[in-house]
Amino acid sequence: MDTSEHSDAIQVLRATAAELADIHRASDYGFWRQDNTTRLTDALAKAKPFSDTPWVWMFTGDGGGCSTRVGFGEWAVDMLVGQHSPESIVAAYLHELQRNEATYTEVSPAYGVQVDERCELEDGVTLVPTPGPEVLFQRLAHYAMYEAIPLATDTSVLLQTFTVKPAFEIGEYKEALESGVSNTTPPMKLRDDVRKRVRSACLLASSGPVELPDRVLRPKREELFAGGNGNAASQPFSRRSISPFPVEAKKIKSYFDLLPKFIGLESLSRAIDRLGRSRLAASQVDHALDLGVAAEIALMHDNSADNTEISHKIASRAAWLLGRSSEERESIFVDMKELYRARSQAVHKGTLSSAVSLDLNSADGLVTRVLSTILRRGKFPNWTNLILGGSGE
Repeated sequence: MDTSEHSDAIQVLRATAAELADIHRASDYGFWRQDNTTRLTDALAKAKPFSDTPWVWMFTGDGGGCSTRVGFGEWAVDMLVGQHSPESIVAAYLHELQRNEATYTEVSPAYGVQVDERCELEDGVTLVPTPGPEVLFQRLAHYAMYEAIPLATDTSVLLQTFTVKPAFEIGEYKEALESGVSNTTPPMKLRDDVRKRVRSACLLASSGPVELPDRVLRPKREELFAGGNGNAASQPFSRRSISPFPVEAKKIKSYFDLLPKFIGLESLSRAIDRLGRSRLAASQVDHALDLGVAAEIALMHDNSADNTEISHKIASRAAWLLGRSSEERESIFVDMKELYRARSQAVHKGTLSSAVSLDLNSADGLVTRVLSTILRRGKFPNWTNLILGGSGE
């Protein structure tokens, strides 16, 4: 590389490196960095080759973007601290300019999940156990509606990596829009599908509520043309206190892998969602109602138009699906009928009578067993064949 035309930038970087070499305490470095990164950005923005892109339109993925000043100072200081020479920093800038691609991580706290180990769900998708991830999340997130997003301690975090290409365009807003749209891989829709799949897997693997309503964008720090640090989005949900439940990563991974292979996933997903809603219910009535709906969606999934004696059908199907002996099937039959009885009272009367002997925790466990068993089969059973003693295939 011919460095003659870049001599001014190299000189600025050498002077900065000399200042850094004289700093020996972390506290001094912190103050120095705070005071000098803007000055360094200004100096580099006037020197070749950095002067080619002092301001750019930066694409942040999924149609988003902003006109921004390029943060040469922060980026160059990180490079110098990493023992890169001024010449290699100039070369790295030219490489970033030519590559024109940015990497981001979408950070989503998984409320209610305390995973026991790091879980690589698939390429670019990881569920991370982070004690106190509120530190990570709240450092990145902006305030929403003037109120910080509260997080419970020991909440796990879902990380999804995506790329944006091109990462930037030289010019103002109008020119950037006229040039075409940047590509995001994978796009938001697919990332949202993964979030729903992660929630379903976590609900089946645990006994508590699970929600992933919040997300924040984290650009890859070592990439110069990745921006939007702290861009946050949130979906409404019942923000009652959700205590984290310990969950085995291998169970989440198992359900996560099975879900996309399931035939009839839309119906099963609705049932799992109702299971999740039941765990957030504010009253026993709502808890019983949602559990009953989850059971009905899963156990009445067939083409029959005759839904008479739904209670009997649901109880029989659950018994034959889960039971391995006549005694176990009888017990499941009774418990499922009691759940449906409570569900009917919740629908029609808005209350549960004292005659209902339903244990909601046991009912939750029973419905979870039904849903996870159906999922492992890969499709809904042939119910007629199953209750007549067959395999249900």
